[in-house]
Amino acid sequence: MNRDIIDVPLIFNRALNVDWRPDWRGQPPAEGTDGSEQVVYNRMPRFVGAPSLVFPPAMIGAWRALILRGEGRVNAYRMRMVDPAVFDLGSADDWSRQWRAYLGGMWVEPRPQITCPAGAAAGATSIVVDERAAPRPIPVGSYLSHNDWPFAVVGRSGSGAATTLQVKMLRRAIPPGAAIDLLARGLFIGSSDAMGLPEYGLDRVARPQLDLMEWINRS
Repeated sequence: MNRDIIDVPLIFNRALNVDWRPDWRGQPPAEGTDGSEQVVYNRMPRFVGAPSLVFPPAMIGAWRALILRGEGRVNAYRMRMVDPAVFDLGSADDWSRQWRAYLGGMWVEPRPQITCPAGAAAGATSIVVDERAAPRPIPVGSYLSHNDWPFAVVGRSGSGAATTLQVKMLRRAIPPGAAIDLLARGLFIGSSDAMGLPEYGLDRVARPQLDLMEWINRS
C-alpha cells in the first residue's frame, strides 16, 4: 500500500509518558503432547508506542492539522522516538520562543547523527560507528535509527572512531558511510481513525493519546 508520510517535527513531541518498545510478535504458546510449550516467532518484529502528549492552546490547531493529514489509518507518521531519560537533547530555550520561531519558518530542528564507516548487514548483532560527532557517548539502552528504521543498543565497547555497539532489531542493511540518527526516527500507523485528535476543556490544554505501530511492510 502506498502511503504519504506525515513528518512530525520534534517540537510536537511534548510527551507526558514515554513507552516506545519492541513488539516481538510471538504467537501464543502451543502445548505439545508431552506438555511442553513452544512460542513461535515467524513475523518481523516492530516497534510500537502509545505516548500521551500535551499541547497549550497555541499548538492545538497545528497539531490537529498534522493528524488530519494522516486521514486516519491511510497515511504514516514519521515520529521522533523521544527518550529523554536515556538520551536528552536538552534545550536552553522555552517552548513559546521555539514555537514562534517555528511559525515564522526560523526553527531549526536538532538532528544529532554519527556515521557507520563500514556499514552493516541486516540482522547484524554489532556495528562499528564513529561517535566523535555525538554530544556524549551513546548510552546502552538507547534507540537509534537509519533511514527511518529504528534499532536498539544493548551493549558497547571502545570509543571514538572505533566504537562497537551491540544491537537488536537491525532489520535493514546500513550502507558504508551512512548516517545514523541518535534520536531515532520511525514510520508509524495509527491504531484507529480517531487516534491523536485533540480534545480539551475549559483550560484549553489538549492531551491527545497516540497508539502507534511501526509500518514495516514498506519497500
